[in-house]
Amino acid sequence: MEDEIEFKVWLSAQQACSKVSFARLLEEAVASFKRAPGLDPIVRLHASVIGAESIRMLRDVLERSDIDAGPFASHVELRSRLRMHLRDHLQSYLMKIGLASDAMKADQLERDMGL
Repeated sequence: MEDEIEFKVWLSAQQACSKVSFARLLEEAVASFKRAPGLDPIVRLHASVIGAESIRMLRDVLERSDIDAGPFASHVELRSRLRMHLRDHLQSYLMKIGLASDAMKADQLERDMGL
């Protein structure tokens, strides 16, 4: 279920924006991320989860921000908190412009309540 919502968030955000706007949205998300002290695991975000175009754009944004995205074009390697921050940023954007699905709204409410 979690991966399904993440996929829908990425896909909906990409469809709601032009390529330039989507890249800017990703840049804003990466720039606003504040890494907390400590170590969080490295995770892979695959094209099968967020789409090939999103992977390409995210890889470009991360590299411009001096964040290593890993060696393979089929996925991006990043810290788990950054992955969740990106998803939260895109989901908040969809909520703000009124394009969030009911499942996204329910997911946002659950996370806001700490459930």
